[in-house]
Amino acid sequence: MNCTSCQTQNSIDAKFCMQCGASLGSRCPQCGAQLPTEARFCQKCGHRLAGTEPEPAESRLHQYIPKELLAKLESARAAGGVQGERRIVTMLFCDVQGSTAAAEKLDPEEWAEIMNGAFEHLIAPVYRYEGTLARLMGDAILAFFGAPITHEDDPQRAVLAALDIIGRSVSYREEVQRSWGVDFNVRVGINTGLVVVGEVGSDLRVEYTAMGDAINLAARMEQTAEPGTVQISGATYRLVAPLFDVEDLGGVQVKGKEEPVQSYRVLRQSALPGQLRGIAGLDSAMVGREDEIKTLIEGIEALRYGRAQIFSIIGEAGLGKSRLVAELRHTLAAGDALATNGAEPGGGGDDADQRAVVWYEGRSLSFESSTAYAPFASLLSSCFDLRPEQTDEEQYESIRSKIGTVLPDRIDDTAPFIATLLGIALSTTRQTSASSTSSPHSCARGCSLPPAISSSSWRRRSRWCWYLKTCTGSIRPPSSCWNACWRSRTKRR
Repeated sequence: MNCTSCQTQNSIDAKFCMQCGASLGSRCPQCGAQLPTEARFCQKCGHRLAGTEPEPAESRLHQYIPKELLAKLESARAAGGVQGERRIVTMLFCDVQGSTAAAEKLDPEEWAEIMNGAFEHLIAPVYRYEGTLARLMGDAILAFFGAPITHEDDPQRAVLAALDIIGRSVSYREEVQRSWGVDFNVRVGINTGLVVVGEVGSDLRVEYTAMGDAINLAARMEQTAEPGTVQISGATYRLVAPLFDVEDLGGVQVKGKEEPVQSYRVLRQSALPGQLRGIAGLDSAMVGREDEIKTLIEGIEALRYGRAQIFSIIGEAGLGKSRLVAELRHTLAAGDALATNGAEPGGGGDDADQRAVVWYEGRSLSFESSTAYAPFASLLSSCFDLRPEQTDEEQYESIRSKIGTVLPDRIDDTAPFIATLLGIALSTTRQTSASSTSSPHSCARGCSLPPAISSSSWRRRSRWCWYLKTCTGSIRPPSSCWNACWRSRTKRR
């Protein structure tokens, strides 16, 4: 055990430093257990020690930080990730425009209440995409993507967080207008570049920040952005160009720069995102994966004859899993055997050789690891041809239209459940219709089963209560064979 006063190494059972005589530990006020000097909680009873309580402001910020991200931040700090170092970082500035005029009309307590509500909408998206809130400045925030936690897609995360901030602020802006009669809006500026990040300051005050020309340009991007928009520099655009729809603003004159800075306004996520890897216009033949491609093509041929297939492609990062899938898709498209999003290629016909493979994609993204059913939501969005720029009403009608082509008599039963899974807000009338939909099956304890589960599905496969996590009642299926199925299921469990 090291002495905190003189750093002398002492034995584990020592109570006082043999060099300076300083105490090497303390006792828990709750249970009296002996504790090491660096302890923040008692290792016997878990009591929080005096002086380790977080500051009130820090406690409020912690409510927005996911537990997984908080663990990563603490790990980065413990590993020295907050020490000064050169890094490529994407910096996000967000400012509440019109705050000065609005604060002049309101009592300071009222304005503080408005800003506390606004910060909830500004901060949560940053933490959702695992950014770091570096500074909270009255009516603005500064966030880092790439320090101290680094991801390969930090520029993309920053732009997604910015779009999320703009989207969240719309409803809150309307709420503020109704309640206080003042108007405000937010604008976001983003830049990517080389900076020195770390704990900067003196003995009087230290903060984790970035220094360099890149952070100054990020601030200028925010200052020249229009209210309610996201403006990015050319450096950030080159890293996210295939993923977003943007408006070219040309050269923007900013303070402190002799030449205009190329800037872009981000409009939305691209409906058909491209690839970030590789060099545009250059391609090379795939080598050494002939057996894998052959296996996948054989599976596709079996699928065209009606035999379902599931393939798992497993390998370390960078071995070419995505390239293998892309090569399969290219092969099918070259043979005029691919239909994307349900659009049949020319011809069609009943012959199996002419049946097109309908290709839908669902992506599991790294920043959606804590989002429930994220890859399935992505897949269903592709199936129903949902686009980010569509309203909830338009997306819901698209879902109903697609369901109507395969289940014309079950549209009202099925569409609300699919919409709920995809996070599409339903009108009050449709919510009432969905909740009142009757089901032919019920649990012995009264749980209603989703109407999509039909009598035929019960005969094909045994099921226990849909709400098993909250109810252990057995099911009353329409078939008399259920008792045997239930006993069999119980034995397997």
